[in-house]
Amino acid sequence: MTDTTPAMQPPTAQPVAAWNPTRGIWETTQLDLYGLSAPFSAIWPTCGWMRDGSAYRLPLSALLTNASASSPSPGALFRTPLATDSSRGGETLDQVRARRGTIALSHQIIDFALHGPGGSPSRRAESETL
Repeated sequence: MTDTTPAMQPPTAQPVAAWNPTRGIWETTQLDLYGLSAPFSAIWPTCGWMRDGSAYRLPLSALLTNASASSPSPGALFRTPLATDSSRGGETLDQVRARRGTIALSHQIIDFALHGPGGSPSRRAESETL
């Protein structure tokens, strides 16, 4: 028995496209109506690698999901983060409202987590007056 670690093999990747010097085009693995490799006509990936005349995408750093995400509600958006957001970490939402200041992004997220998409009743009344 040996203590050697088996060499890691990269996953077998399908090429995005392969260069066909005879036709002078990049081709996919799909066949067209004539039974020829279909020309590559998609947008090239922003990064990847080439080997033996074939282009490959870089492997994903995370798994793809079927989920979608959006702002708290269709009509409401989070405000743009402010440069001063980092210095407002100690304030509560009530302190911000008391001084009638702009609510930092972190407070908007806390408000969303505590009260849901509609926000707190006082927040809804405040947003209706803006």
